[in-house]
Amino acid sequence: MTVTQSTRPYERALRLHPSSRLVPDAGQLTLWSRHGRACVGERDLPMVAVLQALATREVTPTELETLALAAAGGDDEIAVLARLHWLLDRIGSALEQQLGPAGEAGWLRVTPLTTDLRFTPAPYTGDAAVGLSRLALLRRREGHLVVESGLAPFRVSLLHEQAVALVGALATPLTVPALADRLGLDEAAVRHLVGFLAAAQLTDAVDPAADQWDLHELYFHSRSRCGRTDESFGATFPFVGVRPPLPAVKPAPAGPEVVLPRPDFDTLRANDPPLVLVQEARRSVRGFGVEPMTLAQLGEFLYRVGRVRSVYGPDHDNRMPYEGVDRPYPTGGASGDLEIYVTAHRVAGLPRAAYHYDAGTHRLVRVCDDPTLIEGMLAGAAQATGGTPTPDALITFTSRFGRMTWKYDAMGYAATLKHVGVAYQTAYLVATAMGLAPCGLGSGDAHLSARVFGLDWQVESSVGEFMLGSLPRWADGTDPHQGRTNWRGVNDPDWAHRAAGLISAARHDRAAGEPS
Repeated sequence: MTVTQSTRPYERALRLHPSSRLVPDAGQLTLWSRHGRACVGERDLPMVAVLQALATREVTPTELETLALAAAGGDDEIAVLARLHWLLDRIGSALEQQLGPAGEAGWLRVTPLTTDLRFTPAPYTGDAAVGLSRLALLRRREGHLVVESGLAPFRVSLLHEQAVALVGALATPLTVPALADRLGLDEAAVRHLVGFLAAAQLTDAVDPAADQWDLHELYFHSRSRCGRTDESFGATFPFVGVRPPLPAVKPAPAGPEVVLPRPDFDTLRANDPPLVLVQEARRSVRGFGVEPMTLAQLGEFLYRVGRVRSVYGPDHDNRMPYEGVDRPYPTGGASGDLEIYVTAHRVAGLPRAAYHYDAGTHRLVRVCDDPTLIEGMLAGAAQATGGTPTPDALITFTSRFGRMTWKYDAMGYAATLKHVGVAYQTAYLVATAMGLAPCGLGSGDAHLSARVFGLDWQVESSVGEFMLGSLPRWADGTDPHQGRTNWRGVNDPDWAHRAAGLISAARHDRAAGEPS
């Protein structure tokens, strides 16, 4: 990259964010921005002139002062300048600022992402080496490279090759003299540019609490909720008119089918323990019984956790131009994006293989029986729980991402993870009521599962894993806290033990009364 020496002074220029609007209304000029509105009286000619200038071009602070004083026509200069600085602070979240050599187009442009924080740059005065924040990332946006992070409440656009060179050089912390030598700029220029990035919180002088975050997790958190982003967000339906929504119920893949037994509602109503017992007895069980789980138990579990209860819509009058899905657990916008796959290891009546659960017809469709791949899935589950025994069945939740992204901007994947959470809780409660051994996993192999299930992982990928099997004798009715060291009970810890004992006793009583 060719660089040039520059000794001209550097200056800031301000402009309103392009999405802002000036609207005359009832004797006022109102600035509407994504952060709210600000009004000045139409007779306040200095402030009207300032807003109109900011709406049409980049203006330096000195030019704004000159413009305001000229429009004031001899009014008290101190009062005019005080009003000007009040206005600039009032609309600060709607202002973009640029920095570059005087008389040239800006090299850096900062955009505020929050309502309350104001960008106040100053030349970097330190002697220590400075580098780019480890939480910063570089991406393309609207024809420019931008630097941003989940920590920074500002985004910086790189408008000139020298700005790109600066950010590249800051990959390794350098002193100002070393940066100036590398970039071919004078030290004063470098101090202005580095100070601009530092004020945007994009250098390594960041909040110490940020050391608890990985880059992708913090960026994902900040961009999947309102408040720290200016990107399109929420139920914007970005693909309406571009392509149709994915079908509400995924068509079953081709393959050998296993029709699953269905539970009986009246039998469940008569035999299921009350919610309070199930909720208190719920626990993760990392071990499985001598006897395998049965196909009937797997069928009941899947029916109660993941079946499609109904499909409804479209309902255009209520902003629902797609079919919604009703399942035993809730999903945002009735999207029903989650699918269930079963990797069976030891289920009586079911061959060892991987299956897709066709939630619309309550059947399993075999998608893979390669022993090596099946073993890889099961071994990964055992490894995720510290090397516990292989489960009778591994339940994998996947998401058909298009069911979410067709409607939602920025928050679709975050909502999918919430769906996994409620699906986990539903699975835990059902398994506990049934007397099975459940254990939700914290991670899984997205690449391997895509191979096993025959998926394009960008279209549909695993987002949650859940081990399931028969309940071992050591966990049947015992205290969930048993064996834990330094356990300190708080708020009726005995409820869990009492609930587990009552559920176990009722289950054994039913079994004793059944005909042999």
